[in-house]
Amino acid sequence: MYDATALQIGRLPQLFVDNLLIEQTDCLTRRWHKPQRLTAEPVIRADRPWENTLYFTYSNFNVLQDPTDGLIKCWYEDIGPITPHRTHPWKNRMLYAVSRNGIDFEKPALGKVTIDGHDTNIYAGYVEGATPDANNPWADVGIHSAAVVIDPTSSDARYRMLFSLAREGQRHQMVCGYSTDGINWHPYGERPTFGTSGGQLSDVSTITFDPETRLFLHYTRHGGMHGAGVPETSPGKSWLEGARFQTYFPGRPDLMNKRRVFRTVSADFLHWADPVAISTPDEVIDNLDTAHYGLSQFRVGAMHLGTLGVFHYVDNEMEVRLLYSHDGIHFRPADNGQPFLAPRRGNAWDRHMVSIISPPVRVGDEWYFYHGGSEAHHDWWWAGPYELDHEEARRPSEHVRFGMGIATLRYEGIASLDAIQPRPGRLVTRPLSFDGKTLSINARVRTNGAIRVGLLDSSGGAISGYGLDDCLPFTGDAIRHAVRWRGQAELPPAKHPGQFRKFVITIDEAEIFGFVVE
Repeated sequence: MYDATALQIGRLPQLFVDNLLIEQTDCLTRRWHKPQRLTAEPVIRADRPWENTLYFTYSNFNVLQDPTDGLIKCWYEDIGPITPHRTHPWKNRMLYAVSRNGIDFEKPALGKVTIDGHDTNIYAGYVEGATPDANNPWADVGIHSAAVVIDPTSSDARYRMLFSLAREGQRHQMVCGYSTDGINWHPYGERPTFGTSGGQLSDVSTITFDPETRLFLHYTRHGGMHGAGVPETSPGKSWLEGARFQTYFPGRPDLMNKRRVFRTVSADFLHWADPVAISTPDEVIDNLDTAHYGLSQFRVGAMHLGTLGVFHYVDNEMEVRLLYSHDGIHFRPADNGQPFLAPRRGNAWDRHMVSIISPPVRVGDEWYFYHGGSEAHHDWWWAGPYELDHEEARRPSEHVRFGMGIATLRYEGIASLDAIQPRPGRLVTRPLSFDGKTLSINARVRTNGAIRVGLLDSSGGAISGYGLDDCLPFTGDAIRHAVRWRGQAELPPAKHPGQFRKFVITIDEAEIFGFVVE
């Protein structure tokens, strides 16, 4: 649901992921673009003597570009040693890596944890035989599913981390920590709460900071999401524990007990609102066994985008789906729910599971999506104890390997409006209110093609000097091309504050991804 306020775009970049901006089109099609792997092998994998089983999946690693020094920093989880036919490992710990160019990551010696004479890059979590102290307050417990976020408004708690403590047979006790440098961490003096759920929460947490509202946005699971009034006589009741596969009742939202994503917000990182479901398996797009596993959120202008982990129970695999929203709560699937990033199958290191946990990092004219991947299936660690016996459970050390790769996409290049010869295309926007002076387009023109832009009043009348014939044609490829009209780069000033105007854009053998009035 939207109204005219959504078309008061100010100076924010605009994307063509839906029809919000479009009044009419001729001979145009929307094309969806997917990130492409940058490297054949992972850029981070287990290659140090103290690294056991790195867990690059939802939500066990975070990659953020620090705005103060420009470095790209990665906090990632090692779930510890794995043995055949066991339940979820609990001797988890957190490690740190850093990159200057976004591709080559160093694992610096931090001077915090020494193992077998090695100064490691471990910064928190379980260390065999260690005693908790100020250097590592959680040395005798596991740190699982840690969400790291940078708070630019704070100096003492510039880095925040929310995670679940793991012990033998116990998980999901939520804890918060803070740090000034992202390496030396301190516990909060109290446990976090989540509205009426109290301290109850499941794992899988991704958190971003919204600079406009100064709220932390937390996408997670509800502690009671599997609780539903399933009939006591349901045939599935007797074997649920063994199968770990919730009975599904199509058309019964009151019995929905699949994995799904909830949103909660906080101003202080400790006191969170009631989690609200924002991504639930859909009966039209999703299959009978599809679950929504986790979500990472980022923004382009006022548009909220999310990389959703889509888990297929039967195949025991995971892919990434792109979602979009105009308010951060009501999300819709992009590209009719088709994968944004999928496992590569075959003998690839990410052949069964992929995940995108963090917002993309801009490197030049591209977005870098740091993605997890695995050559193992999802439930390898449940398989043995619950009689789902298979090779990965019998020999996990041979089959269970995770890594982190990079997939790149044109900056803000998620979807484009495309026209091909012999039919040129035309786009007319809805009336828009903006206060910038120059129009820049994100566009790519192919051989013998061109893009021209005209300015119209809200009734569709041409504004003198800014017609299509006045526009200097764009024939290149740029993420920010400043449109000019016979030497003029500045748009005419609005006749009155809040005036609405339209753009008419002709597209010939070319595609346009978006625009911004700056």
